Amino acid sequence: MADLESLIRLRRHTVEEKQKILAEIYREVEKREEEKKNLYARLDKERKAMEADLTLETREYYGRFKGVIESGIERLNGELRELETRLTIAQEEVRAAFADQKRVEIVHERRKEEEQAAIDTKESNEMDDIGVEGFRRKEEI
Repeated sequence: MADLESLIRLRRHTVEEKQKILAEIYREVEKREEEKKNLYARLDKERKAMEADLTLETREYYGRFKGVIESGIERLNGELRELETRLTIAQEEVRAAFADQKRVEIVHERRKEEEQAAIDTKESNEMDDIGVEGFRRKEEI
């Protein structure tokens, strides 16, 4: 029977690579969330500054600023939706790769158990033959 150790190592490597990709996507999601949080914080800061100075010019500036920030937030929301799709796909790929790895490991363990059982049976038969031969010789004497 073929040794499956190298195939198991390959499957583990595949799982690790897919996990690295998944981790990178998570980092990208976190980065976008942090950017979005910062935009909201800037918007809140500017709103408070505008409320402190209620001139027409300040309100006009704030209105344009708010539009720019909201478009940035919308852009980030679009990127997050795209990343969520990639995240779902990557998670499924990790699950599939891990299941594949486990299948190979289970087959390998079963083969090892079958080989050990065959060795144990052979040894037991040899010991039985030795015992029977010893008994037969003893009877002859």
